[in-house]
Amino acid sequence: MIIALLTTAAAVQTLRKPPTLRSPSPKWPPPDADPQAKWYASDAGPLGRLVDLACESAFRRSLAREAGGDDNTPGFEGIINLAQKLVAVEPRSAAATRVRARGVLRGLFPDWPPTLPSVEQPGLLWWFTQLFAKPFPEFSAKLNAKVTWAAGGWLMGPLELRDLEETPEVGDGANQLVYVKRCRFLEQSGCASVCVNACKFPTQDLFNGDMGVPMRIEPDYETLSCSFKFGLAPSVDDEIDALATPCFSACPSGGALRAEHQQCPDVADTSTSLFLEQLTDEQRGLVIERLHSSLYTKK
Repeated sequence: MIIALLTTAAAVQTLRKPPTLRSPSPKWPPPDADPQAKWYASDAGPLGRLVDLACESAFRRSLAREAGGDDNTPGFEGIINLAQKLVAVEPRSAAATRVRARGVLRGLFPDWPPTLPSVEQPGLLWWFTQLFAKPFPEFSAKLNAKVTWAAGGWLMGPLELRDLEETPEVGDGANQLVYVKRCRFLEQSGCASVCVNACKFPTQDLFNGDMGVPMRIEPDYETLSCSFKFGLAPSVDDEIDALATPCFSACPSGGALRAEHQQCPDVADTSTSLFLEQLTDEQRGLVIERLHSSLYTKK
């Protein structure tokens, strides 16, 4: 155990050196993005335009609270500005950004019905875990997939409800995959750090930690598609791939957020990531080592 901790500490110190990041992706949007799956402001999801606008308004208010205020930019552009602002609030800590982004998602749920003072989750999430996720895990996985498909189009673009190809940990896999054809949020933000730290990790932590529903997000940066896999918990390899994503050519900060965040040192901070809390010290050291070899190149 002591040797593992010393190895992890040494790796962290090495990673704190100024990085040389991989070359950014050459084109944006990527040529393999589905041209028929672009979402326009006039489009509507399965629940209708009015429900989409209500969801967008609630999300924006919660996002503004965590980002330190709204800049009043109208429409979806304002959402993207706030997301970029959220990432920039903690310019030296990707882990702190993930905590704030998880707070955005938690803020969408009322703190009701009442719970015990020791409970950290909002009331509705805690009661969902107790009354649905624990006694009915398969039903809860399928329900959350259905709700995400029905209510998430305005944020992520056209969605499809599909069957999982893998064998899930919960459920039979039928209708447990929400497939994002061309992510609107990713395309318009143009930022790997926003995608990973303000969407993927905090969303996974919300479902897995606050709601008790296993869920894994797998973005595809070559096509701008993304898979929300309900019934499957995050894997080590998938998380490493996400953290090792190079900056995009369209990044509005020119890669500055990624360089400032220096995400690898934050991997050692197990207090801010549900995924990392579940690793042993030895596994965590291996994660850092693999991230070091995949994210950085020698000068």
